[in-house]
Parts: sequence; C-alpha cells; structure tokens
Amino acid sequence: MRFQILSHAGLMVEAGGVQLLCDPWLVGSSYWRSWWNYPPVPADLVAELKPDAIYLTHLHWDHFHGPLLKLFPPDTLVIVPYDRYDRMVRDLATVGMTNVIELAHGQTHAFASGFKLTSYHFSPFVTDSAAVIEADGVTILNANDAKLMGGPLDQILQRHPIVDFALRSHTSANPRANYHLTDAVDEVTDDVTQYLHSFALFMRRVAPRVAIPFASNNCLLHDDSFAQNPIIQTPLMVRDYFERYASEHGLSTKLQVMVPGDSWSSEAGFEISDKDWFSDRAAHLDAYRERVRPTLERQAAIEARIGVPMAAVEKFVSKLSRNLPGLLRRRLRGFEALLVSRSAKRVDGFAVDLSTGSVRSVAEADFASFDARIEFPALILLQSLRLNMFGHAAISRRVNYHATRASMPKLQRFAQALELSESELLPLSRNFSKRSIRAAMPRWREALLYSSVAVQLARGRPLMKIEERLLRA
Repeated sequence: MRFQILSHAGLMVEAGGVQLLCDPWLVGSSYWRSWWNYPPVPADLVAELKPDAIYLTHLHWDHFHGPLLKLFPPDTLVIVPYDRYDRMVRDLATVGMTNVIELAHGQTHAFASGFKLTSYHFSPFVTDSAAVIEADGVTILNANDAKLMGGPLDQILQRHPIVDFALRSHTSANPRANYHLTDAVDEVTDDVTQYLHSFALFMRRVAPRVAIPFASNNCLLHDDSFAQNPIIQTPLMVRDYFERYASEHGLSTKLQVMVPGDSWSSEAGFEISDKDWFSDRAAHLDAYRERVRPTLERQAAIEARIGVPMAAVEKFVSKLSRNLPGLLRRRLRGFEALLVSRSAKRVDGFAVDLSTGSVRSVAEADFASFDARIEFPALILLQSLRLNMFGHAAISRRVNYHATRASMPKLQRFAQALELSESELLPLSRNFSKRSIRAAMPRWREALLYSSVAVQLARGRPLMKIEERLLRA
C-alpha cells in the first residue's frame, strides 16, 4: 500500500493496481474564492493522478469540488454516502459524473483483492462520513470532518480494532467569528484550544500507530476573509499540543505532519518534504495572496456586476416559509431579518419574515433601523438562493451576521432555518420517506448518542466535558 496527502482534505491511496482518491479539492479555490489549499498543491501532483475511484465524504465544496471532478473521465467511479436525501448524486450529475454508487452506513466496497473501503456516517444535518481503508494489512481511518465519538466510534473500533493511520480535522469551519453584536464589543466565541484538545481526545480513543492532522489545511485569501487566518489551527499547533498530551497520558501514538506531496508506503515508509510552511506562515500567506491576486481581481470584476432581484428572494422565502415546522415558525413570529446584498453595481435590502413568508424592499438609509441583519456579497446571496446553499455561504467567511444582544438568538434561529433548508430536512415529513428510514436505521447508535448529549447539556454539563466522557477508552 501507498498513500499520499494531496491537499487540504485530499488523500490518494494505491494498492493492488488501483488508485483511490478521497475528497480531491486540488485546483483553484473554494467558497467564492475565499478558501485556498495551504500549502498550495503542486501542479505536477495533480497531473500525475489517474484515479480508478473517488470517495467523497460529504457535500461541502472543500470536499466535493466540481471543477476538479470535471478533470476526470465522466465514467470514473464515484462513491458517496447513502444519505436520507440524494443531493450528492444529483449534484454529481450536474458536473457530468455518470458512474456513482452510494454506500450505506457500515457498508464495504472492494476495489481489488484485499483493498476495500467501509463508509461510516455521522452528523444529523449535512452528513459527514469517515472512511476506513484497508489494504495489504494496513488500516487507515480517514475520519476527516466526522467528529465521531460514543457508540458510533465504538462501532468502528469494534470492527477495525487496529488502526495504523488516523487522519482527522483539527479546526472549525463554523462561522462563529462572523457573528457580531451591534450593541456590545464582540465577544470571543471560540477557545481555539478546544479543537486541539478534541483532536487529542479522539486519537487517545482510537490509539492509531500514527496520527495525521488533516482536512483543516486551508487558508483564506479573499479580502473579505483574510483577517481570519489567525484563528485556523495549523498542523504545528496540533503537533505541539498533541505531543504534550501524549507525554502526559503515556500514549504510544506518534504524530506526523504531512503536506501535499508527502507520502507513506509499505516499502519506503514516510517520504516527507523538508520545506517549512508553518513557522513563518504569515509571510507565506502574503506571498500566496499576491500570486493569486489576478484571480481575485477577476472574481471581483464578476461580482461587481451582480444584483439580486426581489423575485429570487420571494421565491425562496415563500417555499421555505411553507415548509417551516410550527415550533420554529412560532419562535420566529414577528421577527424580520434584513438581508443586505452588496456589489459595486448596487446595494439592496430585503426584510424577510419567515413566519409569514413575506419580503419587502428596504432602502439603504433605513438599514440601521433593523436589530438583525445578514450582509452578503450580492453574488453569494444570489447563488445561495438559486442553489439552496446558505450553509456554504456561511462557511465562506464572507458573510457577516449583525444583531443586538437581544436579537441575536432569533437571528441564529433564522440562519438555522436557512441551513435546514440546504440540508433538505424541511418539510419534516421528508424525513419519514422510505429512503430516509433506510438511511437512518443502521445509524441508530447516533440517535442514542444525541439523546444522551441533549440530556447532559440540559443538566448544564459543558460540551467539552461531554466529549471527554464519550471519548474515554
């Protein structure tokens, strides 16, 4: 077996004459030119790839990257999790991929003799998945963005008790830093060390031979998001934290930082670049941004011409309002959120009441009268409406949420409704289809986990303490 790190969350595994890629975002940017691979992916690395199969862990664009998939033959085998909805299959069809199979939770696909992948699903909204890849007596747990714990993780470790390499994310794509209080100084919403601690807890429970920081190796190069680079935890931060943690707890797991092009094989072991991308990361990021400045400027020119028509907002809001469950509708009753669309061409304001499905135009001079607003680049708002991609818009870090302290909870519920729509969880009746039930049945351990977590949260136990308990060996 041989595996190679390709990118942020891109992994290549070769065995038995078969080449498998996982989550190959390898070219360009993601999320409207906001996210970029860091370190950059060498062009020759992409040119050498000839995949027999591709596994996509979930729907987010830094894992499911349409522009990259179009570089491969349309009949390349693409494997995705069998979820309660078939959005990944539909979206693959839009980029021309014609050979797609879905794996149920816990189902295995064999590529060649002894080379197989088992898919494990996690997360109640946009399903994340982990892949256990086995070949030539070596086991890789590509946990990726799936924050497995409790019974779902126990299931994996019971079926795959010896893990040689475990790969997992170590930072958050959550847009908490883009939420701003308008009547108070912004509060610190994240303790960045919690992600490092979570990574260490997970590796302690899995006890792999080698832990690899993964699926968090990106940077933000757009002017709207560049200032947030310091809140991204680098692999060196993970290494330093984990080595202290491992020493304190007597762990035998070793941590290996790997960047695009680095590899391991059964014959040669690790082959690691000696280039230091992280000690002077700020200087590298400045240089990187200048290299891609022409691309950013072309994007700016495109976005400058965009406006959002009222009809697009009304169509989306009307449908979402009809599908809202009664409880959420009541909790949003009488609440108007202002959606602001900005481009060089125009600035528009749309006052949206999801409880009634109403939308009205608001002049820029009246924006300050709203206690809650969401500021969008016009292109992002327009595509979010047309593609039902508000969760992706939030991940971009180019969208900002502003509210008074009193109105912030309702703005967060409003944003949650937008993301529930993207996840196709609405109307609730959709979750009782044959497909939804079939997808959910093997994941019964998750239902028990979420119930347990909800009870502990209601009793006031901090989330990190809950995670520590659930990841205890």
